Amino acid sequence: MKSTRTITTALLMVPLFLSACTSAEPAASDDGGREQVTLTLASSFNRSHSNNDGLWLFVENLEANAPWITVDYKGGPEVMAPNLLIEGVSAGVFDMGSMPGDYYVDQMPAMNIPRYTPYSPMEERERGITDIYDEMHRDQLGITYLGHSVAGMAQVILVDTPLTEANLRGKSIRTSSATSGIVDALGGVPVDLPGGEVYTALERGVVDGASWAAVGPSSLGLQEVVGHHLAPRFYESVANLVMNERTWENLDAETQQAITDTITATEPQIFEHFLKKSVAETREWEEAGVGETLLPEEEAAKIFELAYRDEWELLPWEDILATTPDAEKLKAAYEEGLQGDLSEAVPGGSTIDRTLALIEELEQEDNS
Repeated sequence: MKSTRTITTALLMVPLFLSACTSAEPAASDDGGREQVTLTLASSFNRSHSNNDGLWLFVENLEANAPWITVDYKGGPEVMAPNLLIEGVSAGVFDMGSMPGDYYVDQMPAMNIPRYTPYSPMEERERGITDIYDEMHRDQLGITYLGHSVAGMAQVILVDTPLTEANLRGKSIRTSSATSGIVDALGGVPVDLPGGEVYTALERGVVDGASWAAVGPSSLGLQEVVGHHLAPRFYESVANLVMNERTWENLDAETQQAITDTITATEPQIFEHFLKKSVAETREWEEAGVGETLLPEEEAAKIFELAYRDEWELLPWEDILATTPDAEKLKAAYEEGLQGDLSEAVPGGSTIDRTLALIEELEQEDNS
Protein backbone atom coordinates (compact mmCIF):
# COMPACT_ATOMS: atom_id res chain seq x y z
CA MET A 1 0.00 0.00 0.00
CA LYS A 2 1.36 3.42 -0.91
CA SER A 3 1.99 5.91 1.84
CA THR A 4 -0.27 8.96 2.08
CA ARG A 5 1.37 11.98 0.50
CA THR A 6 0.65 15.59 1.42
CA ILE A 7 1.38 18.09 -1.33
CA THR A 8 2.63 21.37 0.04
CA THR A 9 0.78 24.66 -0.25
CA ALA A 10 3.49 26.00 -2.53
CA LEU A 11 2.93 23.11 -4.92
CA LEU A 12 -0.81 23.66 -5.03
CA MET A 13 -0.23 27.26 -6.08
CA VAL A 14 1.41 26.19 -9.37
CA PRO A 15 -0.42 27.85 -12.27
CA LEU A 16 -3.37 25.75 -13.34
CA PHE A 17 -2.41 25.87 -16.99
CA LEU A 18 0.52 23.56 -16.28
CA SER A 19 -1.79 20.95 -14.82
CA ALA A 20 -4.10 21.29 -17.75
CA CYS A 21 -1.21 20.60 -20.15
CA THR A 22 -0.52 17.20 -18.64
CA SER A 23 -1.99 14.49 -20.81
CA ALA A 24 -0.62 11.09 -21.67
CA GLU A 25 -3.93 9.96 -23.15
CA PRO A 26 -3.34 8.97 -26.79
CA ALA A 27 -5.09 10.99 -29.48
CA ALA A 28 -5.69 10.02 -33.06
CA SER A 29 -3.07 11.47 -35.40
CA ASP A 30 -4.06 13.76 -38.24
CA ASP A 31 -3.01 11.21 -40.83
CA GLY A 32 -5.00 8.40 -39.21
CA GLY A 33 -1.84 6.53 -38.26
CA ARG A 34 -0.42 5.59 -34.85
CA GLU A 35 -2.16 7.39 -31.99
CA GLN A 36 -0.05 10.22 -30.63
CA VAL A 37 1.17 10.48 -27.04
CA THR A 38 2.26 13.77 -25.47
CA LEU A 39 4.24 13.76 -22.23
CA THR A 40 4.97 16.91 -20.28
CA LEU A 41 8.42 17.30 -18.73
CA ALA A 42 10.13 19.61 -16.24
CA SER A 43 13.70 19.73 -14.96
CA SER A 44 15.31 21.00 -11.77
CA PHE A 45 17.90 22.81 -13.91
CA ASN A 46 17.60 25.70 -16.34
CA ARG A 47 17.05 24.58 -19.92
CA SER A 48 20.62 25.33 -21.07
CA HIS A 49 22.33 23.95 -17.94
CA SER A 50 24.94 21.29 -18.71
CA ASN A 51 23.21 18.93 -16.28
CA ASN A 52 20.34 18.73 -18.78
CA ASP A 53 22.61 17.37 -21.53
CA GLY A 54 21.67 13.77 -20.77
CA LEU A 55 18.00 14.65 -20.62
CA TRP A 56 18.10 16.10 -24.14
CA LEU A 57 19.92 12.99 -25.38
CA PHE A 58 17.06 10.89 -24.03
CA VAL A 59 14.35 13.16 -25.52
CA GLU A 60 16.05 13.21 -28.92
CA ASN A 61 16.45 9.43 -28.94
CA LEU A 62 12.89 8.84 -27.76
CA GLU A 63 11.32 11.00 -30.43
CA ALA A 64 13.50 9.29 -33.06
CA ASN A 65 12.75 5.77 -31.81
CA ALA A 66 9.04 6.38 -31.17
CA PRO A 67 7.83 9.22 -33.41
CA TRP A 68 4.31 8.94 -31.98
CA ILE A 69 5.66 10.29 -28.66
CA THR A 70 6.08 14.04 -28.19
CA VAL A 71 7.86 15.42 -25.12
CA ASP A 72 6.50 18.83 -24.16
CA TYR A 73 9.16 20.59 -22.07
CA LYS A 74 7.53 22.97 -19.59
CA GLY A 75 10.63 24.48 -17.99
CA GLY A 76 13.07 24.34 -15.11
CA PRO A 77 13.19 26.09 -11.73
CA GLU A 78 11.12 28.96 -13.14
CA VAL A 79 8.03 26.70 -13.26
CA MET A 80 8.61 24.79 -10.02
CA ALA A 81 11.16 24.95 -7.20
CA PRO A 82 13.67 22.08 -7.59
CA ASN A 83 12.94 20.71 -4.11
CA LEU A 84 9.22 20.48 -4.99
CA LEU A 85 9.56 18.99 -8.46
CA ILE A 86 9.31 15.41 -7.22
CA GLU A 87 5.95 16.31 -5.66
CA GLY A 88 4.90 17.97 -8.90
CA VAL A 89 5.49 14.71 -10.76
CA SER A 90 3.81 12.70 -7.99
CA ALA A 91 0.74 14.96 -8.16
CA GLY A 92 0.57 14.80 -11.96
CA VAL A 93 1.39 18.46 -12.55
CA PHE A 94 4.05 17.10 -14.93
CA ASP A 95 4.19 13.65 -16.49
CA MET A 96 7.99 13.43 -16.18
CA GLY A 97 10.75 15.10 -14.21
CA SER A 98 14.53 15.10 -14.13
CA MET A 99 16.30 15.97 -10.87
CA PRO A 100 19.06 14.79 -8.49
CA GLY A 101 17.96 12.57 -5.63
CA ASP A 102 19.60 15.07 -3.26
CA TYR A 103 16.76 17.44 -4.11
CA TYR A 104 14.13 15.21 -2.56
CA VAL A 105 15.76 13.64 0.48
CA ASP A 106 13.13 15.38 2.64
CA GLN A 107 10.39 13.47 0.83
CA MET A 108 12.45 10.27 0.54
CA PRO A 109 15.42 9.93 2.94
CA ALA A 110 16.73 6.95 0.93
CA MET A 111 17.93 9.47 -1.67
CA ASN A 112 20.94 9.98 0.57
CA ILE A 113 22.20 6.68 -0.85
CA PRO A 114 22.71 7.19 -4.63
CA ARG A 115 25.95 9.20 -4.42
CA TYR A 116 27.66 6.15 -2.90
CA THR A 117 26.96 3.93 -5.89
CA PRO A 118 29.99 1.93 -7.04
CA TYR A 119 28.23 1.12 -10.32
CA SER A 120 27.70 2.77 -13.68
CA PRO A 121 24.06 3.14 -14.80
CA MET A 122 24.55 0.12 -17.06
CA GLU A 123 25.80 -2.00 -14.16
CA GLU A 124 22.90 -0.85 -11.98
CA ARG A 125 20.48 -1.99 -14.65
CA GLU A 126 22.25 -5.34 -15.11
CA ARG A 127 22.27 -5.99 -11.36
CA GLY A 128 18.58 -5.17 -10.85
CA ILE A 129 19.35 -1.99 -8.92
CA THR A 130 17.28 0.08 -11.33
CA ASP A 131 14.32 -2.17 -10.43
CA ILE A 132 14.96 -1.54 -6.73
CA TYR A 133 14.86 2.20 -7.30
CA ASP A 134 11.61 1.76 -9.20
CA GLU A 135 10.06 -0.20 -6.31
CA MET A 136 11.17 2.47 -3.84
CA HIS A 137 9.74 5.33 -5.88
CA ARG A 138 6.45 3.55 -6.59
CA ASP A 139 5.88 2.47 -3.00
CA GLN A 140 6.71 5.76 -1.37
CA LEU A 141 6.00 8.46 -3.96
CA GLY A 142 3.66 7.01 -6.55
CA ILE A 143 6.31 7.53 -9.19
CA THR A 144 7.88 5.30 -11.82
CA TYR A 145 11.68 5.45 -11.87
CA LEU A 146 13.03 5.30 -15.42
CA GLY A 147 16.79 5.71 -15.01
CA HIS A 148 19.59 8.25 -14.84
CA SER A 149 19.68 11.52 -16.77
CA VAL A 150 23.07 12.45 -15.26
CA ALA A 151 25.89 10.03 -14.42
CA GLY A 152 29.66 9.86 -14.75
CA MET A 153 30.62 12.93 -12.70
CA ALA A 154 32.57 12.50 -9.49
CA GLN A 155 32.73 15.09 -6.73
CA VAL A 156 35.94 17.14 -6.61
CA ILE A 157 37.35 19.55 -4.03
CA LEU A 158 38.86 22.79 -5.34
CA VAL A 159 41.27 24.54 -2.97
CA ASP A 160 43.48 27.62 -2.81
CA THR A 161 46.74 25.84 -1.92
CA PRO A 162 48.24 22.40 -2.70
CA LEU A 163 47.67 19.57 -0.22
CA THR A 164 50.06 16.79 0.74
CA GLU A 165 47.75 14.90 3.08
CA ALA A 166 44.06 14.18 3.59
CA ASN A 167 43.62 17.19 5.81
CA LEU A 168 41.60 20.38 5.40
CA ARG A 169 42.35 21.85 8.85
CA GLY A 170 42.02 25.60 8.86
CA LYS A 171 40.18 25.71 5.54
CA SER A 172 36.58 26.75 5.00
CA ILE A 173 35.06 24.94 2.04
CA ARG A 174 31.80 25.65 0.26
CA THR A 175 29.94 22.34 0.30
CA SER A 176 26.73 20.68 -0.79
CA SER A 177 24.66 18.18 1.16
CA ALA A 178 26.70 15.47 -0.58
CA THR A 179 30.08 16.70 0.65
CA SER A 180 29.61 18.59 3.92
CA GLY A 181 30.17 15.42 5.97
CA ILE A 182 33.48 14.47 4.39
CA VAL A 183 34.80 18.04 4.48
CA ASP A 184 34.02 18.13 8.19
CA ALA A 185 35.66 14.72 8.68
CA LEU A 186 38.80 16.03 6.94
CA GLY A 187 38.99 18.87 9.45
CA GLY A 188 37.60 21.57 7.18
CA VAL A 189 34.73 23.93 7.89
CA PRO A 190 31.72 23.30 5.63
CA VAL A 191 30.07 26.50 4.41
CA ASP A 192 26.62 26.56 2.84
CA LEU A 193 26.55 29.05 -0.03
CA PRO A 194 24.33 29.40 -3.11
CA GLY A 195 26.20 28.64 -6.31
CA GLY A 196 25.96 32.21 -7.53
CA GLU A 197 27.87 33.49 -4.49
CA VAL A 198 30.81 31.08 -4.58
CA TYR A 199 33.01 33.01 -7.03
CA THR A 200 32.87 36.18 -4.94
CA ALA A 201 33.39 34.26 -1.71
CA LEU A 202 36.53 32.62 -3.13
CA GLU A 203 37.78 35.86 -4.65
CA ARG A 204 37.46 37.69 -1.33
CA GLY A 205 38.87 34.84 0.76
CA VAL A 206 35.60 34.25 2.58
CA VAL A 207 36.10 30.56 1.79
CA ASP A 208 39.31 28.71 0.87
CA GLY A 209 37.79 26.23 -1.54
CA ALA A 210 34.67 24.58 -2.87
CA SER A 211 33.36 21.07 -3.48
CA TRP A 212 31.54 20.55 -6.75
CA ALA A 213 30.63 17.98 -9.34
CA ALA A 214 33.45 17.54 -11.87
CA VAL A 215 31.34 19.38 -14.46
CA GLY A 216 30.09 22.83 -13.55
CA PRO A 217 32.77 24.99 -11.85
CA SER A 218 33.86 26.51 -15.17
CA SER A 219 30.36 27.85 -15.79
CA LEU A 220 30.88 29.97 -12.66
CA GLY A 221 34.48 30.92 -13.51
CA LEU A 222 35.84 29.18 -10.41
CA GLN A 223 39.05 28.28 -12.26
CA GLU A 224 39.93 31.98 -11.94
CA VAL A 225 39.79 31.99 -8.13
CA VAL A 226 41.12 28.57 -7.02
CA GLY A 227 44.62 27.16 -7.29
CA HIS A 228 44.27 23.39 -7.19
CA HIS A 229 41.88 20.49 -7.75
CA LEU A 230 42.22 17.55 -5.41
CA ALA A 231 42.71 13.94 -6.41
CA PRO A 232 41.30 11.50 -5.53
CA ARG A 233 37.74 12.36 -6.46
CA PHE A 234 34.90 10.48 -4.84
CA TYR A 235 31.17 9.73 -4.99
CA GLU A 236 28.93 9.96 -8.06
CA SER A 237 26.79 12.90 -9.18
CA VAL A 238 23.54 11.56 -10.58
CA ALA A 239 20.11 12.84 -11.57
CA ASN A 240 17.01 10.71 -11.98
CA LEU A 241 14.41 10.59 -14.72
CA VAL A 242 11.00 9.76 -13.26
CA MET A 243 7.39 9.59 -14.38
CA ASN A 244 4.03 9.93 -12.65
CA GLU A 245 2.88 6.36 -11.98
CA ARG A 246 -0.69 6.97 -13.16
CA THR A 247 0.66 8.40 -16.40
CA TRP A 248 2.86 5.34 -16.84
CA GLU A 249 0.03 2.89 -16.18
CA ASN A 250 -2.19 4.69 -18.70
CA LEU A 251 0.36 4.28 -21.49
CA ASP A 252 -0.05 1.41 -23.93
CA ALA A 253 2.48 -1.43 -23.76
CA GLU A 254 4.29 -0.35 -26.94
CA THR A 255 4.85 3.17 -25.60
CA GLN A 256 6.05 1.87 -22.23
CA GLN A 257 8.49 -0.44 -23.98
CA ALA A 258 9.75 2.36 -26.23
CA ILE A 259 10.47 4.55 -23.19
CA THR A 260 12.22 1.72 -21.32
CA ASP A 261 14.27 0.69 -24.34
CA THR A 262 15.28 4.28 -25.05
CA ILE A 263 16.50 5.13 -21.55
CA THR A 264 18.33 1.78 -21.41
CA ALA A 265 20.08 2.57 -24.69
CA THR A 266 20.72 6.22 -23.78
CA GLU A 267 22.28 5.69 -20.35
CA PRO A 268 25.64 4.55 -21.81
CA GLN A 269 25.65 7.67 -24.00
CA ILE A 270 24.86 9.85 -20.97
CA PHE A 271 27.60 8.20 -18.91
CA GLU A 272 30.21 8.60 -21.65
CA HIS A 273 29.10 12.19 -22.34
CA PHE A 274 29.69 13.29 -18.75
CA LEU A 275 32.96 11.39 -18.49
CA LYS A 276 34.22 13.34 -21.49
CA LYS A 277 32.88 16.62 -20.16
CA SER A 278 34.66 15.95 -16.84
CA VAL A 279 37.97 15.54 -18.65
CA ALA A 280 37.39 18.56 -20.90
CA GLU A 281 36.48 20.79 -17.97
CA THR A 282 39.46 19.65 -15.92
CA ARG A 283 41.73 20.49 -18.85
CA GLU A 284 40.09 23.91 -18.95
CA TRP A 285 40.91 24.48 -15.28
CA GLU A 286 44.50 23.39 -15.82
CA GLU A 287 44.91 25.70 -18.81
CA ALA A 288 43.78 28.50 -16.52
CA GLY A 289 46.51 27.57 -14.04
CA VAL A 290 44.63 25.27 -11.65
CA GLY A 291 47.05 22.47 -10.77
CA GLU A 292 46.21 18.91 -9.78
CA THR A 293 46.99 17.98 -6.19
CA LEU A 294 47.44 14.21 -6.32
CA LEU A 295 47.62 12.80 -2.80
CA PRO A 296 50.03 9.98 -1.96
CA GLU A 297 48.39 6.54 -2.00
CA GLU A 298 48.10 6.26 1.79
CA GLU A 299 46.52 9.69 2.09
CA ALA A 300 44.16 8.97 -0.80
CA ALA A 301 43.09 5.78 0.98
CA LYS A 302 42.05 7.87 3.98
CA ILE A 303 39.66 9.88 1.83
CA PHE A 304 38.08 6.73 0.43
CA GLU A 305 37.70 5.28 3.92
CA LEU A 306 36.02 8.46 5.14
CA ALA A 307 33.77 8.73 2.09
CA TYR A 308 32.71 5.10 1.66
CA ARG A 309 33.02 3.66 5.17
CA ASP A 310 32.64 6.34 7.83
CA GLU A 311 30.13 8.56 6.00
CA TRP A 312 28.19 5.48 4.86
CA GLU A 313 27.79 4.34 8.45
CA LEU A 314 26.67 7.82 9.49
CA LEU A 315 23.73 7.87 7.11
CA PRO A 316 20.36 8.03 8.94
CA TRP A 317 19.73 4.33 8.33
CA GLU A 318 16.98 4.01 10.94
CA ASP A 319 14.94 6.74 9.26
CA ILE A 320 15.79 5.52 5.76
CA LEU A 321 14.72 1.92 6.39
CA ALA A 322 11.64 2.94 8.38
CA THR A 323 10.32 5.09 5.55
CA THR A 324 11.63 3.00 2.64
CA PRO A 325 11.97 -0.70 3.57
CA ASP A 326 13.10 -1.56 0.00
CA ALA A 327 16.22 0.49 0.69
CA GLU A 328 17.56 -2.54 2.57
CA LYS A 329 18.03 -4.27 -0.80
CA LEU A 330 19.77 -1.19 -2.18
CA LYS A 331 22.04 -1.03 0.87
CA ALA A 332 23.06 -4.66 0.40
CA ALA A 333 23.70 -4.19 -3.33
CA TYR A 334 25.94 -1.18 -2.77
CA GLU A 335 27.84 -2.77 0.11
CA GLU A 336 28.62 -5.71 -2.16
CA GLY A 337 30.21 -3.32 -4.63
CA LEU A 338 32.07 -1.35 -1.95
CA GLN A 339 34.46 -4.17 -1.16
CA GLY A 340 38.14 -4.32 -2.03
CA ASP A 341 39.93 -1.39 -3.65
CA LEU A 342 37.76 1.67 -3.03
CA SER A 343 39.67 3.70 -5.61
CA GLU A 344 37.77 1.61 -8.17
CA ALA A 345 34.41 2.42 -6.55
CA VAL A 346 34.05 5.83 -8.20
CA PRO A 347 31.99 5.31 -11.40
CA GLY A 348 33.26 8.53 -13.00
CA GLY A 349 36.86 7.84 -12.05
CA SER A 350 38.79 8.84 -8.92
CA THR A 351 41.46 10.50 -11.08
CA ILE A 352 41.48 11.98 -14.57
CA ASP A 353 43.71 9.12 -15.72
CA ARG A 354 41.05 6.66 -14.55
CA THR A 355 38.32 8.67 -16.28
CA LEU A 356 40.31 8.57 -19.53
CA ALA A 357 40.68 4.79 -19.16
CA LEU A 358 36.91 4.45 -18.70
CA ILE A 359 36.29 6.47 -21.85
CA GLU A 360 38.67 4.24 -23.79
CA GLU A 361 36.91 1.14 -22.49
CA LEU A 362 33.52 2.47 -23.58
CA GLU A 363 34.82 3.43 -27.02
CA GLN A 364 36.29 -0.05 -27.47
CA GLU A 365 32.91 -1.54 -26.55
CA ASP A 366 31.21 0.76 -29.06
CA ASN A 367 33.59 -0.43 -31.80
CA SER A 368 33.35 -4.13 -30.97
